[in-house]
Amino acid sequence: MATIIEGEELIKNDEVKEMLKEHIKKNNLIGFPTETVYGLGGNSLSEISLKNIFKMKNRPVSDPIISHVYDIAQAFDQLYHINIYEKYIIYILNSNFSPGPLSIIAKAKECLPLILTAHTQFCAVRIPNNKIAREIIKICNIPIAAPSANKFQHISPTNSLHVYEEFKDENILIFDNGQCDIGIESTVIKIIKYKKQKEKNISNYNHNENTNCDEYNSDNEIIIDEEYEKECNTEINNLKCILNCNNDVSDFEVFEKLKEVFEMIKTGNILKESDENMKIMKNKITANILKYKNLYNYEIKIYRRGKYTKDDLKEVLNNTSLLNDIRVSIYKKIEFEKLNILKNKANNECGHSINSNRMDIARNENDNIDLSNNIANNESSMKSEVSPGTLLTHYSPVVSTYLIDIIKNKDEIISNSYNSKLLNIDLNKCVFLDIGNSFFEYEKNFLKYLNISYDNLEVNEQIKYVTKNFFLFLRKAENLAINNQAEYIFISIVNLKSLDELTLSIFDRIFRSASGKLFKVFINQYKQLEFFNN
Repeated sequence: MATIIEGEELIKNDEVKEMLKEHIKKNNLIGFPTETVYGLGGNSLSEISLKNIFKMKNRPVSDPIISHVYDIAQAFDQLYHINIYEKYIIYILNSNFSPGPLSIIAKAKECLPLILTAHTQFCAVRIPNNKIAREIIKICNIPIAAPSANKFQHISPTNSLHVYEEFKDENILIFDNGQCDIGIESTVIKIIKYKKQKEKNISNYNHNENTNCDEYNSDNEIIIDEEYEKECNTEINNLKCILNCNNDVSDFEVFEKLKEVFEMIKTGNILKESDENMKIMKNKITANILKYKNLYNYEIKIYRRGKYTKDDLKEVLNNTSLLNDIRVSIYKKIEFEKLNILKNKANNECGHSINSNRMDIARNENDNIDLSNNIANNESSMKSEVSPGTLLTHYSPVVSTYLIDIIKNKDEIISNSYNSKLLNIDLNKCVFLDIGNSFFEYEKNFLKYLNISYDNLEVNEQIKYVTKNFFLFLRKAENLAINNQAEYIFISIVNLKSLDELTLSIFDRIFRSASGKLFKVFINQYKQLEFFNN
């Protein structure tokens, strides 16, 4: 039976700490809070513990799990198998975005259980911005692997009761810390390196923002860093020598010392003439960084949108001298900004004037492909993903769920789509989840109506409010649908047509919660709602 424990008890009660350590030592699982959603956690280094996570969630092993650490030195020590330039990249990103909702995928140590990486050779790591989560990791002294604490493809949990509802019959400890602050999962990025290309090609890329990064250099991505493999076994001893560490110093302490030198390189601090040893350390580490920087071209690819955006990442990289030539791209399966339903937003002055055709995503000018089909086709191959959260059906209620959009001219959808037809839907058997009052005047048409209203908030706070509360409201909608035997859950996307990154992040979750399925609504002269399939 699941047990809920007040999170603060973990900090002040030694008995609870011992209970946690013993629980994890036995490869049992925990539910714990983060700033994003609650996680279902276990020992990242134990194959048995990881298998328990997959089994309890009914999660396919092709879907990798993020490991949580309390310090980036822990990731260098226990998880990552990367050269010193990549360590510096991760250090810089973490110094700007962590603790926080940024998960970084990089090459994994060979000793890690393959199930952690979905057999991809890469692992995702982040530092949660929640003191209870970090305390758990410190007490256990191991990375904690944790997907969201819900059954696979179900709605993500944002409080401890959600976790209890999912796993009340399981032997898990659930640490309560209230409602999550952000409400959606972390941004996930991958550090990718390529063989050096001709300078002409690189120049052309940098001047063309529209270059398809999935095709550019795709055959040349470096999976095995042969140069690093030559020196990885002696890396710690070499660092101890450079950093003037005693032989009895732990690997973790060596990486802690390395962080200090990274900080000197980052800030460009001019050291006192008398501190010659520190200058030598800085120069030697910089030389090692430059060796790998000059060997490869680097790219950061966003695999899952979240709080931190492409622009946020580019700003940090551009302002860091050794990293300002690293490009940032978006994984093609999450390019929701290319959906026609969003691309046509410029023509939509208000919710009732939306004119969009099929939800197509443009690969190039002559090649349009439906996004949901694109994702589904990738899934059908059962190829392991390098990042979590990229499956089409994700965050989904158990009741059939559809996105709802408004059209201004029903003749257009009929003429533009051969398969579109007027649907006979009993709205008294539908639960409607509105966002921003788009269907407020029609609330009595539905069996139940919920509204994520943000009327009293500043514009820049509205999308944050929706993001924080969407999964909470979606669970309420699901419970209402189940208890009232509803046939459908509808989610309005009328007010989610902005192309800013934060809106695209929550749109990603909403799109997947409905598996990309869409109904379009025409409001006729009698104020009646006419539903069309897409």
